[in-house]
Amino acid sequence: MTIESYLMVATTLVFAILVGRGFMKANIPGGLLVGVMLVFATMQVLTDRIWAPVGTKEIAQVIAGSFIGASLSAADLKRLPKLWKAFVTIISGLIVLNIVIGFVLTKVSDLSLVTALFASIPGGMGTIPIISEDYGAEPVVVTVMQFMRMVMGIGVFPSLVVKLNQHLNTDKDQTSHLTNGQNTLINATRSSQRPALNSLFALIIASLFAWLISQVVTSLNLMVLALIGMAILSLTVGVKPLPVAYRRVAQVLSGWYVGTSFHSEQLSVLMDLLIPVLVLIPMFLLGCLILGYLVHKFQKMPLTDSMLSAIPAGASDVVLILGDLNIKNSDIVVLQVLRVIVVTSLFPQIAAIVAYWFG
Repeated sequence: MTIESYLMVATTLVFAILVGRGFMKANIPGGLLVGVMLVFATMQVLTDRIWAPVGTKEIAQVIAGSFIGASLSAADLKRLPKLWKAFVTIISGLIVLNIVIGFVLTKVSDLSLVTALFASIPGGMGTIPIISEDYGAEPVVVTVMQFMRMVMGIGVFPSLVVKLNQHLNTDKDQTSHLTNGQNTLINATRSSQRPALNSLFALIIASLFAWLISQVVTSLNLMVLALIGMAILSLTVGVKPLPVAYRRVAQVLSGWYVGTSFHSEQLSVLMDLLIPVLVLIPMFLLGCLILGYLVHKFQKMPLTDSMLSAIPAGASDVVLILGDLNIKNSDIVVLQVLRVIVVTSLFPQIAAIVAYWFG
């Protein structure tokens, strides 16, 4: 790396943060993350000389997972069995959505069924493109489609959900958010009455725990492992609340990594995939809104929360955005984490089986 390269990345980072802060002031959900992502993606396409340091994604995942773990309480864990209706609804609905979108994409484009199915898997941007080639899919196409799905899931879906619920004037949802916020405040007050680990020290311990376990259990990502590590600390010895600045750092790192993963070659491929993308995004949006409504009915969750639970974006990104929306319902976090685990482990096999029988 040359000094010029470092200066270019540093300048881009400063400008990206300024744009992200502007998005935050414009009340765009996840504005910092979205702004940083767009600036880095634009610079990468224009110059193809932007890079993210090794470990950028991993650090963002660890911080996001630690935020979740630090906020979990014993009461949250007791609620896990009660979320089965929401979990079954989301997973079964996403399976149907994945298969339907895959078949539709083959009708409006020249994509093979296996490529279309992997391109429309609702999660796993970091892993799905890598393994798709082993099943006979086109990895470049899968990468571009997955990237667009993730960008829309981070930058557009949360805003649309919030605007939609404001338009519907779901007063009950707003009351629920206040209640969840009050409960969180009460829990924080109670935890502050007992000795608690310094947040930075706890974050370091959770990071070490995540790294050590990841060397043995390679199927779980660092976010999930950091969540488990921090939750153990929080439920046993207690952890002081993590500062908001930590979440901001994670948002910057996440946007930085995602933005630099988009290259000029993928932009040229995107031009050829314009119709599939224009089909994929609205179908995902409509499907997830329907799933959110079903979860709202079956699980009796507030409508905003249930729709956010079904957003097909990275779990760590959704967690980081929830703070900007002032939504503190831990059920969303639990459902998002479970979604990512099931989607990344089960959906590729389902896609391969469907492609084998109908491709």
